[in-house]
Formats: sequence, C-alpha cells, structure tokens
Amino acid sequence: MAQLKFGSAGVTAREIDISGPVSQQPVGVPAGVVGTSLKGPAFVPVTVGNLSDWYAKFGQTDGKKFGPLAVVEWLRNASALTYLRVLGAGDGRKRDTVTGDVTSAGFTVGEQEPDSTGVITSNAYANLGGPLGRTYFLGCFMSESAGSTVFSDAGLQTSATAVPVVRGVLLAASGVIVRMSASLPNVASSAPASNLVATVANAKGSTMGDVVLSQNGIPKQEFIVLLNGHKGTDASKPNVITASFDVTSKSYFAKAFNTDPTQLQSTGYYLYAAWDVHPVLAAVTGSGLLADSFSAGGTAHPGVEPSAFVVTSSLSRNVGSTTVPNYENFRDRFSHAQTPWITSQKFGGSAQNLFRFHTIDDGNGAGSRVKISIENITPSTDPLNKFGSFTVVLRDWTDRDLDKKPIANETYSGVNLDPSSDRYIAKVIGDAHAYFDFDREESSQKLTVEGNYENRSNYIRVEMNTDVENGFVDPSAIPVGFRGIEYLVTSGSAPLPAIDTPVSGAFADANVLKSTVQAPLPLRRKITTSTEWSSTEQVESKFYWGVQFEHPEALLKKNTNTLPNDSLKSFAKYFPNFAVDTLPFAVGDSDAADTFNNNMFSLENIMVVTGTNGLANPNKWADAVYARDGALTAADLAGLGTDSSKVRNFKVEDLTSNKTFAKFTLMLQGGFDGTNLFDADEAAINNAAVAADMNAAAGRGLNEGPNVRTYLKALDIMQNTVNGDIQLLAIPGIRQPIVTDAGILAVESRFDALFLVDLEQQDEFGSDVNADTQLPSVTNTVQVFQDRSVDTSFGASYFPDVLYKDPTGTNLFVPPSVVVLGALALNDAVGHPWFAPAGFTRGALPTAALEPRVRLSQKDMDTLYDNGINPIVHFPGAAQSGTNPQGGLVVWGQKTLQLAASALDRVNVRRLLIEIRRQVRDIAQTIIFEPNRASTLARFSAAVTPRLQRIQALAGLENFKVVIDSSTTTQDDIENNTLRGKIFVQPTKTLEFVSLDFVVANNVNQ
Repeated sequence: MAQLKFGSAGVTAREIDISGPVSQQPVGVPAGVVGTSLKGPAFVPVTVGNLSDWYAKFGQTDGKKFGPLAVVEWLRNASALTYLRVLGAGDGRKRDTVTGDVTSAGFTVGEQEPDSTGVITSNAYANLGGPLGRTYFLGCFMSESAGSTVFSDAGLQTSATAVPVVRGVLLAASGVIVRMSASLPNVASSAPASNLVATVANAKGSTMGDVVLSQNGIPKQEFIVLLNGHKGTDASKPNVITASFDVTSKSYFAKAFNTDPTQLQSTGYYLYAAWDVHPVLAAVTGSGLLADSFSAGGTAHPGVEPSAFVVTSSLSRNVGSTTVPNYENFRDRFSHAQTPWITSQKFGGSAQNLFRFHTIDDGNGAGSRVKISIENITPSTDPLNKFGSFTVVLRDWTDRDLDKKPIANETYSGVNLDPSSDRYIAKVIGDAHAYFDFDREESSQKLTVEGNYENRSNYIRVEMNTDVENGFVDPSAIPVGFRGIEYLVTSGSAPLPAIDTPVSGAFADANVLKSTVQAPLPLRRKITTSTEWSSTEQVESKFYWGVQFEHPEALLKKNTNTLPNDSLKSFAKYFPNFAVDTLPFAVGDSDAADTFNNNMFSLENIMVVTGTNGLANPNKWADAVYARDGALTAADLAGLGTDSSKVRNFKVEDLTSNKTFAKFTLMLQGGFDGTNLFDADEAAINNAAVAADMNAAAGRGLNEGPNVRTYLKALDIMQNTVNGDIQLLAIPGIRQPIVTDAGILAVESRFDALFLVDLEQQDEFGSDVNADTQLPSVTNTVQVFQDRSVDTSFGASYFPDVLYKDPTGTNLFVPPSVVVLGALALNDAVGHPWFAPAGFTRGALPTAALEPRVRLSQKDMDTLYDNGINPIVHFPGAAQSGTNPQGGLVVWGQKTLQLAASALDRVNVRRLLIEIRRQVRDIAQTIIFEPNRASTLARFSAAVTPRLQRIQALAGLENFKVVIDSSTTTQDDIENNTLRGKIFVQPTKTLEFVSLDFVVANNVNQ
C-alpha cells in the first residue's frame, strides 16, 4: 500500500485523522487530552469537532475515566479537541524478534498478585508458597445427539466414539490448582485441600471428573470443580463449585463461574472464555472412550460418568516449544480485531483472497461490537465491465432476533472490486491505517499512515489483497465466503498431556485428551422457519448464511430460538498469536484454519435445487442446505425426495435470480488492551498504576514500568508538532511527577501549548491521597509540590479535586484538570485566550461540578496562590444570586508555575504569547521558499502588524512593536536561508486585587 510521508521544510503541522464521518468539522485550535476510553484507536491523536463525534469514536463516559469527562467539559464551549487514547504498550519498544514478546506488556498467567493490601507477604485466599497459577482447559467428552451432525459435518466425529471438546479456558490464581471431583480412585480429590502447598509437578497435567448426566430422569450435565489451595474463606467465593455443561441450565458454568478478572485472587480463578454446545446438538458422554463399567449405564455409576476434564499444557508453567504452545504467555501490546480474508468463488478449484476488515478500535472487546454482512451480491452482465457489486452492512452485535430485525450501524451499497471505480470498496469505506509504529528502534518510532483512501466508517477499515489492487484477480470475482477463523492449538501429539494415573480399565487410551478441540464455529444450516423437511417449513429471505448468532430450539428447529449464543464472544476474543520461537496459542489465516472444524465458509457449499433452466430454483430455497463438509446427510437427501437428483452446489451464475437468498454474515476476532487485566489499577492505566511502577523493588528503572512508559510515549507523540496542533494539554488524573514533569517538558518543547498539571495530594498524616475517604491537606500538598521545584510558565496547577456528576448520573471526585479545561473553554467562548480564565464571568464551573473536595479558607487560598497553585472555590449562594449562572464553584486564580515574578507568571499572558506565536507562524508559512530580500521582509512585517492590532483592539495588548527588516536579518542570515525578526509586546494587565478604603466622616461632599 502507499505510505504517506511526514515532514517538510519550513513550519509544519499535521493532524492524523482517522475519525471517519463527522457531523461538525473542528473549528479553532484544539485542546489536547491524553487518557483512556471505552474504545477507539490507541496512540493516534484524533481530532473531533463536537461531543457526539467524540462519543462515536471513543465511546460514552462510564463514571470512572477522567479523560472522557475532560472532553465533555472542553466541548461544552469549544469546537475542536484532539484526544490520544492510551492502552498497554509494555516498555514502548519493539517486540522481541526471537520470542515475539513485548517486554512488560499484557500479563503472564499466574504472576504473583498482591492481596487486597497491596503486598505479597500475605494472602487471604491462598497459602503463600504454592505453585504459580496456570491456564487450564475445561472440557468434556461429547457425542452428537440423535440425528445431529454438528461434529461429523465439522470432521470431528466419524464414529460413535465421543470427542473431547474444550468448553472453557480458566486462568488460575497463584497458589490454586484446579481439579475436578470424581469417584475414580487416584484421579482427583473428592474434597479441596485448602492448605495445599503443591510441587510444580502437581500443578500440571490433567484430571478427570464426574458428570451427573441425569437425575430422576432430568438431564443435568452437572460437575464439580475443586480449587485446591484456595481457602474458601468467603461463602460467596467457595473453593467447591458445582456447575453444568448445559447451556439452558441456571447453573451453566459460563453463568456460575467468575468472569471478573479483578476477582482472580478472591475467587481463585477467572473464566477467560466459554463455548456453548446446545444439548440438542451434542450430549455429554464418554461413549467409545470409557469402559462400559464406567459409563452412566454401569451399575457402579448410575447416571454418572467421568466424562469431564481439566487439563494444562503438557509442559511446565510459562514454557512452550515448537510443538507445544505457551498457554500462560499473554505478553503482548494492545491490538485491534479483524475478520478472516473474505474470499471469491473458486477459480481453477481455489478461492481467492479479496479483502478483509479491521476494526478502527483497539483493545478488549473490539471484535464483538459489530458483525458484518455481505448482501445484494450482483455479478456483472456487462461484457465490457466484468466487475460485479455487493453491499456491506455493519450490524450491531446484539441485533440477533434471527436476522429479522437487523440493526444496521452503517451500510455501504453497490461497492465493487474495481480499483478504477468510484465505488471501489477501499474508496467507499476507506483503507487508511494510522498507527504508532512501536516495532522500530525507539529513535525511529513514529506515527505512520498506510493506505490510499480516507476512512469513512466509524467502525472498520478495509485491507485489500494486493492482487486485487494490482489487477491479478479475475475481474468477475465477487465475495462469496470467508476463510477459517483463528482456532486454539490444543490437539496433536504434544500440546496436552496424557490422563493422570488412569484407572485400569476406565480408559482404553491414556492419550485421549490429545485430540481435544474447540467446538465448531456455528454456521447457519438452513434459511427456513418451523421444522426442517416438514410441510410447515418455509423459507425466510431475511436469514443470512454464515455465522449463526442464536442457539437452536430443537434439532429440527434450528432457526426458531432467540436464545443468543453468547459464546461467539469467546470466538471473537483475543488469544495470543504472536509467538515466534514456540507454537502459538491461536492460529489463523492459514489452510489449517480453513480445514479446522471445516470453519471456512462459502456460498458455494450451499446445496441448492435447480430448475428447468439449470439454475438454482428461486422457489426451492426452503430445500437449500449448507453442507459444511461438502456432502448432504442421508436425512437431507430423504427430505429432498425426488428433488435430490436436482441438487448441486450453488454457483455464481445462480445469483441472477436468487441474490435475495445468497448473503452471509461473518465476525471479527481479537482486540487486546495489552495490560494486566487482573490488576484493576493496571487495567485502568491510572495514577495508582503509575505510582506502583515507581517501586524500584520491581527490578527496573524508575521510568521503565509499563504504565509510566505508556504515558511517556503518549507525551512523545503529543510533543511532536508534526502530529497535531494543540493549545492546551492535559492528562487528567495522572499526578506522578515522572509523568507531569514530562508533560511540562513536552509543551515547553512545542512552545505553543499550556499544560494543566494535576498535583500529587497528601492528607494531614503525610500519606498520598489514594481514596475518596482521605481528605487532602493544603499544607502537606503544597509542601510536596514545593519540593519538586517546578519552574515554568508553560504549566498551571489547581486545587482541590471536585465532586462531579458524570453524564451517566454517577457522582465521583475528578481531578482539577477536568473542570479547568471547561473553564478555559468558557473563557475563550465569552472572551479570548488573553483574558484571565478565572472569576465569575469566565472561570465559573458548570452545575455538573457539585462540591470542592476541600472547602478552602482564606488562609488556604493565600497559601495556594503564594505557591503558584490556583484555588477552586465554592461561594455559597453565588448561583442563587445569579452572579454565577453556571454554578457555585469558581476558578479563583490564574497563575502559571513560573517562580519569578513577571508577566509570564499569569496564565492569560502565557496564552497570549502562545496565540501570537501561532498566528505569526501561520503567516511565516506563506513566505517559506520566497526570495530572502527586503520586499519579502516588508511583506512579512505588513502581514504581522494587523494581527497584533486586532489583539490590541480586543484588550490583549497595551502596545507592540514589529521589527522585521535588514536590522534583524543580516547578510549572514541571508546566506544561511534564514529570516529573522523581533516582536515586542506589552500585555494588558488583569485586575486581580481590589483594595478599598472606607472613610467615616461627618460630612461627605459630592
């Protein structure tokens, strides 16, 4: 793809905009905010013009994140904002070329986690000294239910022998070993050992467990998981868990197990992913694997059999090889989701890769926000233009309802694969990919833009196969399917171990678990309602082929149930695929992924009934069947009756009169935050996480922790003026000096922005304020700040935090930068940047700002202001009196962090000079490459003077002088291609102190 280049001679400014459609173009110079958000691209500055556009790109506020609230406040009164979202980037350096790991990124399963007190010296839930936690695969033996072909169609089951199927992935806490309860001797404990301190050998391997298949004639599929080593001290977090494999059960394990990663320690484990298999499709049974005496029909085990299992890698924890994945290694930076390649009809027996979609969003859950449907597929009938057309619909993931009520978030109609056409899919949707290239040497890292066409979607971009772009694919090619999705590598001779100490006679083969696989991707089999092959069966043209998002109601009623198949979110979830020196956890984009479970989809696998013209009969789509393995079952052939002789695979020429029925849906996979999801602070990349990185005991430098590096890298991007123009910069809620000092240096380097510094706060006991229950001390907070010796006119700080009502209705304390950004926007809306952003007129905070965290006395205000910290003050009754229509809170100061007393120790003066510099720079751009002669100097001077006169007329300057002539630009300067000038300015002073004498007299003469 074409790659856009950065940098040119002269004064440059560039914005990276992948924001897609907007309702309002940005107006004015943006404020810059660095922070987290629910979605959006990471480490790419995105500029928006209003709040609705920001919500479309980055998601709503959630009552927790400060960055989005700062956006809300700024955009109340401004029309341009640049946001840089941060996610986990590890140490910010390129990944290891040998292992594929990114240092300090993501997590390793079983990393020793601190307890609730933040230390590792004690653990309320598991004994110290136990084995480090591992990744476990929870599964069961399954066989197709009577009449079902769910496994045989996928190529998994060719006889009555059951298949070991992965149903879930469990990540265990350190000190906890996951086992299963069973009656088999020497296979598993019948009760958990809460005081377990096991060897590493005991922490790996497999354990079989009993499944209660039925009780009193009622199907149950119940099993018991034991958390050996977990103390089970909390009744709500037991170490014995009873659950079911039945998706229709109230105790279904995906509902009963812990799905909150921050509860890893207290529960002992976390259910990372779960895959549903509806009981009408397959039953839990050890048929063909267990001896009769151990089956549910055996006298020793009525209704019960050992057909469940929990298994780790065959190797030790956090180790992999060329034949065994390292299942504990999630050490990867943030990533986005993508579809498999969308493919054409077969040419010469093979389908061609055409294009695939990538999410614009990075991070967790990116793959399960939308699903993609391809419809209205129309081959060309023009012999001079063989390119067909089709429609791409981005549907809300949750629209479901059997495709009958699709929620189309975006629709792109009549697109094609002709690079010369205005409807070329890459032109219509966009293929621009803006990203920060971490995989370079650090000195060469930069924002990069690839692609040829601006993104017009808020959700996706297109990646075209280069053969399509270069015209090497047959022009009659149209999208009819997609390649196999990524799958977990669990089967083979090496990845999983043999059964631990199998009981003699119970299992014919101790290596049975080595054929453990994921369940097949659910694909729609028929597009009909009612019972298959019955007189009431009717075609439903609204149904899409491809991925089916609902469970079947019954074996012959696969399209009548609205019960969602939530396990598709597990199919869409991120699994590590970056390993270089070992077998990866997940594999995709390969022939192996295509054949695995026959997951590759194509409309050409639909078996249709032809009419007299030899084409698919439009009236016979009720008889059409998707043949996952390319062959119809005996039941299908029987249902077709005499029409079975007219059955063949769907062909592209059938679209002429059948395109209403020939459409399909696919999903995206992936999206990872790149953080340690088990630590709430690290997952949020908040100030507490940055502070934790500063612990030198972690064995790294003070600026090497992943959270510190994340913000330092973000500031590197924002510091570069080529990446975007900003007038203010804030990192709301990040108070650690290592970051805020870097923020000051960033704006000083830019020389065109003011940094809003959120201060470290201490309580009256000298402890860092980390909780809402701690009240900050003015004295101690000021003392800590004084010790930093900050001296800059490019920064300003405010105190205290403010109780704020989030748009969701949640009340939370927010750092001052959130509301001060709003005050600055108000200042500029009713005045100009050179006005003081303080007081009732321009420093009033909105009604969403409820209370200051500290009610300041006059002494407190004096202490703060004397030390360059601007107070945020509550004036009782101000709002009621009408003096402050915004609310009762007011910014009551406008000092910068400059120590020396001068005009630059005021915010309005610093912003005045920033504004003048920006305007003069814009003028300077117009004369770059002009002849360096007296006439050019005069033209430059003549252009600058009116700008300053306007600022003077608007009360920004008392006086000014522009000197741009031969006295400032010498002959040596001319020889060096340089123009020099001097601009003298006298800022207008602001009124900050009022001194009045009240004179009591006998007579007052008028």
